[in-house]
Amino acid sequence: MIRTSTVRALSLMLPALFVSSPAFAWEHTNLVWLQEDFPLEYWVADDGAENSVAACEASGGLSGCCEESVPAGYCRDAAAAGFEAWHAAQCAEFDVAYQGVCENIEALTDGRYNITFNKEPGVVGALAVTYSNGSVFAFILDGVTYRRFNTTDIEFSEDVSFGTEEEMEGNCSNTFSLLGVMTHEIGHSLGMDHSCEDPAKGGTPCTDPILDDATMDWSGPPCDTEQSTINRDDIEGFTALYGPSASFQCSHQVSPDLSVGVVPFDLNCVIVSDSLAEVTSATWNFGDGGIETSIAASHEYTEPGNYTIQLTVNGEREECGPDGWENNFRRVGYVRACGEPEPSFTAVHEDGLGYQMLNDSDVSVYGCISNIQWQVFEGEDTTGDPIIDSITAWEPIIEFPEEGIYTVVMNLGGIGGTGGAKLTFEAKNQRGEGSGCATGGVTGSLAGLALAMGLLAVRRRR
Repeated sequence: MIRTSTVRALSLMLPALFVSSPAFAWEHTNLVWLQEDFPLEYWVADDGAENSVAACEASGGLSGCCEESVPAGYCRDAAAAGFEAWHAAQCAEFDVAYQGVCENIEALTDGRYNITFNKEPGVVGALAVTYSNGSVFAFILDGVTYRRFNTTDIEFSEDVSFGTEEEMEGNCSNTFSLLGVMTHEIGHSLGMDHSCEDPAKGGTPCTDPILDDATMDWSGPPCDTEQSTINRDDIEGFTALYGPSASFQCSHQVSPDLSVGVVPFDLNCVIVSDSLAEVTSATWNFGDGGIETSIAASHEYTEPGNYTIQLTVNGEREECGPDGWENNFRRVGYVRACGEPEPSFTAVHEDGLGYQMLNDSDVSVYGCISNIQWQVFEGEDTTGDPIIDSITAWEPIIEFPEEGIYTVVMNLGGIGGTGGAKLTFEAKNQRGEGSGCATGGVTGSLAGLALAMGLLAVRRRR
């Protein structure tokens, strides 16, 4: 199992000074919940209510109580309000279900989501830390692989004084908003990363006010009540994870991430989306300069290559506002356009009767050649039985039985068909002269014998 531990913390350090430069985009942790995971079931270790510590410990659950300075039940209410804040991303679709205080924690397995307090998060200067892990592939967004959450836990530091939003409005002194920190950490637990990072630790500074004011800003000063309200940067990043989305399927598809054809060929693609009825326009970039602006698109590939397809979809939904929604989806190297193999090779003397075959065949399009075979014939004629057959190395060293004239044949095969090349030369038993000799592909000095290179008359297969 691949285990990723995502550690994200609000720092006690002051935010970076504002520097005027272009804004950086929102970031993701590259972990995500899928729609079948909803509603997310979550537990609050202690909501500060009377006897809740005893109830928590008696159930075999997680110890620790909510900050004593907040009213009974406030931790539970802050968690609910934190989730509700992320529902302000109008296009996003997710749901949660509160399961109580330490109810049946011992029985929980996959899908566990615990919010605990008075811990030692293990990150110096942290107000709270979110620990998450995931291993199973979820999807690819903008060329980045996302994995499905297995579990997530939010731990609030025991060394921090937390308070309510109401307290922040009064005579506040070095007290931090529990709701603001909760909303930030819930963002991490849903897949959001920091809008920018601590520049003192080599991170990207907040160079635009929208990032500095985001709930997912890396820093949170005392008495700040702004982080409990997500802003446009938060909403755009969250919508990219849980809002309307679209992918595509195409003809010639041999796997979810690969379509293979022999040029020239037409690729036909359609949009795949649960929100297909909302789609108003689409733009396809086929990677070779071809652009289409139709819901269902067709494109002809004429040159061999590995191509990335990117799809931009626009749609209308009342909850998304007057501008509707937009989704970008791409598959890197999705199209493998193959031509017929173009075999070519030379031979370089190694030592004795050993000759190294140097394969110069065109392999610029990855994956188009799937097999190779070498044969050796005596003399210049290739119509009889080979004396050496079925060598499958890419660049073998061939040991000839004795001095003389030989013809070496290389056959390549793949999706584009088959092709062959041959080389006739004199093999001589002599000491090796190093890698710098015989670069022309012929070793020896047989008078009147010219280098013979050409394509074999083989049947093409499509």
